[in-house]
Amino acid sequence: MATLAIITAMDSEFEAVRKLYAFDENGDFPHTKVYGKEILLIKSGIGKVNAAVAAQKACDAGAEIVMSTGLAGGIDASLRQGDIVLADNVCYHDVWCGEPNARGQVQDMPLYFVPRVGMVEKIMSSTPAEYMKTGLVVTGDQFLTDAARLQEIKKEFPAALAVDMESAAIAQVCFLNERRPFLSLRIISDVVGKKNQEEEYNSFWQNVPEKSAVMVDIVLRALEKE
Repeated sequence: MATLAIITAMDSEFEAVRKLYAFDENGDFPHTKVYGKEILLIKSGIGKVNAAVAAQKACDAGAEIVMSTGLAGGIDASLRQGDIVLADNVCYHDVWCGEPNARGQVQDMPLYFVPRVGMVEKIMSSTPAEYMKTGLVVTGDQFLTDAARLQEIKKEFPAALAVDMESAAIAQVCFLNERRPFLSLRIISDVVGKKNQEEEYNSFWQNVPEKSAVMVDIVLRALEKE
């Protein structure tokens, strides 16, 4: 039976997933069996270092797939609060190692980390039409509210749909662990640059917590034979 680790950053994200299934709380992490997989649930804390530590713990615990899930900020005009983004690639927006590396590239690492071939397509084909969007998710240790910084990121990464603080770090750790498959599944809590962004973010958990958990179940069901 394959093992899949779900990593969330915050308590609220963790609890939303925890309510989905009957997790056994004994052991290092809550765990359960659903859709033919052993599921581990890990809370990392916010940011790239916390995310990387959690991803390594997941790999050490035998996770064959590592999924990052939780909130993200929308940085594309097409997105609204509650939209779901499944990353088809991830990278950093706050890394610069100097020439000849590209902006966002950790030296000796790829610029973009990409999920296993066919995995995103399998999920999308098993998902109700228009339920999820796919695209680039960019990661950095910043909660973005500055419209000028948003414009810089969009100039460097015009395809970026969403920004978070964990996904690329988790993907990099998976890459270093024999290129273990990863996924980044995010729900948009707020749209960067909107006049009411802070209010929108603060109201998120009153508006769409159920959808953030349901998306995890949909993905796990789609990956039953992965």
